[in-house]
Amino acid sequence: MQTTKLIKSVAIAALLASGSAFAAPVELLLNGSFEANLQAAGTWANYNDLTGWAGGPHGVELRNNVAGVAANGVNFVELDTNLNSSITQTVQTALGQQYTLRFQFQDRPGVASSSLGLAVDWGGAEIDHVINSQHGGWETRSYTLIGDGTAMKLKFVASGTSDSYGTSLDNVSLTSAVPEPETYAMMLAGLGLVGFAARRRKAAK
Repeated sequence: MQTTKLIKSVAIAALLASGSAFAAPVELLLNGSFEANLQAAGTWANYNDLTGWAGGPHGVELRNNVAGVAANGVNFVELDTNLNSSITQTVQTALGQQYTLRFQFQDRPGVASSSLGLAVDWGGAEIDHVINSQHGGWETRSYTLIGDGTAMKLKFVASGTSDSYGTSLDNVSLTSAVPEPETYAMMLAGLGLVGFAARRRKAAK
């Protein structure tokens, strides 16, 4: 009796202790801070696409600390190139899995609010429209998204007037908390011990 209780306690403790493994974030995006593309210091250029990102109909503008300072690293993007454009990255999702999207954005200084703003799409649906002309500096947003089991698209779209001046975007992250392999092993071992003890106890009666 005491042995069974002890084994149960050990198994439960192991499960509780392993809970932290479920919180380990796994980054799903490639080149979320746009540092994988080399851009000379103090310069900018328009590209059809960037590493990990598909550019929209008018490409994507990559800057190295021009008209602002990057939120992370030295590069950031603007999606109103010559005209409003977008960037998209496709991510394979698990059905019902929760994902955390975080990114930072900053409105270009000295530009009218009508020219600024970004729409944020997930799986073909707009989840938000952001603009921070009243705040200044980099602003951070965070969202909980749900996967539908398919390859879903994360998309940012310039939403202000198409005049080559828009909102800057940087430090984009999409993470999922995935159990680590040792967590499964610990759980199975703990549950197996409890089951084995229960069977022995039943057989002894």
